[in-house]
Amino acid sequence: MARHLITLLCSLLFFHTGMAQESYVATYKLLVGPVTVGEMVRSFRMQPDRTYRFESKLYSTGLASLIRKDELFETSSGIFQQAKFHPRIYTHVRKNKKKPLNLRMDFDRDNAHVDTISNGVKSSSPLDEDMLDKLIYQAAMMHDLSIGKTELRYRIIDRGKEKSYQPILGEETVIRTKLGRFTAREIIRRRTGDKRRTIFWCAPELGYLPIKVSYREKNGTETIALLTDYRRLDKSERP
Repeated sequence: MARHLITLLCSLLFFHTGMAQESYVATYKLLVGPVTVGEMVRSFRMQPDRTYRFESKLYSTGLASLIRKDELFETSSGIFQQAKFHPRIYTHVRKNKKKPLNLRMDFDRDNAHVDTISNGVKSSSPLDEDMLDKLIYQAAMMHDLSIGKTELRYRIIDRGKEKSYQPILGEETVIRTKLGRFTAREIIRRRTGDKRRTIFWCAPELGYLPIKVSYREKNGTETIALLTDYRRLDKSERP
């Protein structure tokens, strides 16, 4: 179960042009079949100087938490300039007994490298101008969709390794959530020759906010994230 939650956390998308300037909190429930196994809360805060902080917290709930307690916390902070996100610091903390992780990546754009500390081990890797961390790329993707891009490609740097994400646009369909019914656009990400697949249903009515996400593992197990709450934050709620 932990692997499914971790992968889903890394896959979920957020953002659009308006949200790049607004702050919000969104909550999802996570399901495997009919069983709720966890909850995820995401918050984005943009300051007047265009610096941002994006946070994502995921934890197991119910019976799943009794069997195995998992908690993941990701953050990305940086600046939004010229319609692009430029991360400065990315962190990822995973709390469980089997695969704990304490990760920090510092993006040094002046010297074109990323300094990484992963469970106490230090490393450094080259940094190109368009590289993102694996949390804020999700914001960049939704921003691109909001301005009409149909060809999407992102370069992600993750613990010294570069990854390329190239999601494709699918059909529109109606999705029912706790907040109501939405017409949503499918966004599909899969790897060639890989049975794993992620489908995002993003509602233009909510600025391409994903209202549902499906992640299918190699063995066919499917994890669903479904939006249960969303609210915008006013200035008094921003740190």
